[in-house]
Amino acid sequence: MENPFTLIAEYYDEVMQKVNYEEWARYIKTLFSMAPLKPIKTVLDLASGTGNISTRMAAYGYEIFGLDYSLGMLKVARKKIEEKSLPVFFIQGNFRRIPFREHTFDGVYSTFDSLNNILDADELSDTFQQVRRILRNGGPFVFDLNTEWSLKTEWDNLTRVEETAKTISIWKSRYLNGISYLYFTLFVKIDPEKDHYKRISTVFRERGYEPSEIKTMLKRNGFEKVFIFDHFTLNPGKSRSSRVTYLAY
Repeated sequence: MENPFTLIAEYYDEVMQKVNYEEWARYIKTLFSMAPLKPIKTVLDLASGTGNISTRMAAYGYEIFGLDYSLGMLKVARKKIEEKSLPVFFIQGNFRRIPFREHTFDGVYSTFDSLNNILDADELSDTFQQVRRILRNGGPFVFDLNTEWSLKTEWDNLTRVEETAKTISIWKSRYLNGISYLYFTLFVKIDPEKDHYKRISTVFRERGYEPSEIKTMLKRNGFEKVFIFDHFTLNPGKSRSSRVTYLAY
């Protein structure tokens, strides 16, 4: 089965145009400043997607390397970098074997619940181990996750329809046996005057993780300090938060 992100890569930015990527980049920058390592220059964007955060972080002066599994998403991201001439380098790769040497990066971040797409706890633990390996001592690892409570209560049996100038998308979420399934149908306007549309259907899956479980996993993989925040704040994140952001070093 083709990677669901690759299926929609060409239209991803159109569908997600309401997301405030600038706010996300500012938040990461704030959390980076709380880590002991100074200065932070070389940074890995884990699951970099179409590069919306990468370009903004590069504008702050960071040298960004973006790693993603989807070649389709990377193709879109690379085109942006060519247009803007920013110090960002995109690489295709597996999170369980991050293709960089030990202590390559001053900081690592992952956004938009990308790590919820890792459905196996052992695989997520392996990812944390890889991040710790390529991160310099005292360097921050910042990432956000949807909680298990959120996927089970806020996302279950949710249906919504969104429309942009070029697309109509239908989102249907179901929670089953610990996994949230997002049945996503996208209609792309090929010829609006004749009501001609291209249809794309795919399924995204996410697993929710308890904050306490993630904290234990991070410490087991060599992170000495772990802070858990309610997303976009510095308030403590809880198991009933919709989304939590982690800072580990």
